Amino acid sequence: MENELDAAEAKRLLALFGEPSQVTWTLPEQIADKLAEDIIRGVFAPGQPLMETMLAETHFHVSRGPVREALRILEREGLVENRPRRGAIVTKLSPLDVKEIFDVRAVLYGFVSAQLARQHSAEAVGLLNRGTASLLEAFEQRNVDDFLHTLYRLSMYLAEAAGNSRARKIIFSHGRQTLSTTRRVMQERENCSIWISNWKNLIKAIEANDAIQAEQAGRALVNAVYEGTVKILEASANASEAENPVFRRTRRKAPAKTEGTRAQSHGKAAAAF
Repeated sequence: MENELDAAEAKRLLALFGEPSQVTWTLPEQIADKLAEDIIRGVFAPGQPLMETMLAETHFHVSRGPVREALRILEREGLVENRPRRGAIVTKLSPLDVKEIFDVRAVLYGFVSAQLARQHSAEAVGLLNRGTASLLEAFEQRNVDDFLHTLYRLSMYLAEAAGNSRARKIIFSHGRQTLSTTRRVMQERENCSIWISNWKNLIKAIEANDAIQAEQAGRALVNAVYEGTVKILEASANASEAENPVFRRTRRKAPAKTEGTRAQSHGKAAAAF
């Protein structure tokens, strides 16, 4: 399994930072990449079943074998959950899952940012600045998908350029798990502006070889996305609750409280604190 992950990571690195034309993707990898894109774009929602037969016959027009292997690839990346005897579903992260992922990413982004600031690498700084120009171009053109792709690419380069293979592996393994919500965050231009500002602060700290400021900027970069993600998750939860007919009936049929009932309820609530 470890060798398989290393080989997959090597291909991903070559595609992102080397020569993409030199990478040969297997059919399952191609299917996995397209499915991942659809999950990120919201075509398949969190918790939605991914039926092998349906995907094979109507979505990709292939046999079930490559689809099955593609689902295994996405399961290793955390985008899909395979439930025994019930099949695969799109991973549905709980608020705690999301918090833990972003907590780990914030620490690691701070770490790799500080590492890069200590390296005095003009080549790395030059590439990061060129990436920033691409990010600004996507922002000005209001192209959310290009903005997200560039954001992901820059983030992965940050992990790669720092040179710590273990940190890189963890960052890569978490790389796409929250991209579906990040895409929704970045549909708000104000959030894009915040991310760009934080990214520029990070580049400035790396150029100045200021490891302390770079670490703080790396953490701020991730935490800002997390704050936007929390708002989206809360809004989605409130919308689902309001649209739930059982919830609406419960609220509509709740009996009015008498003064005595209100007093008793208030007393119980007060006693709980």
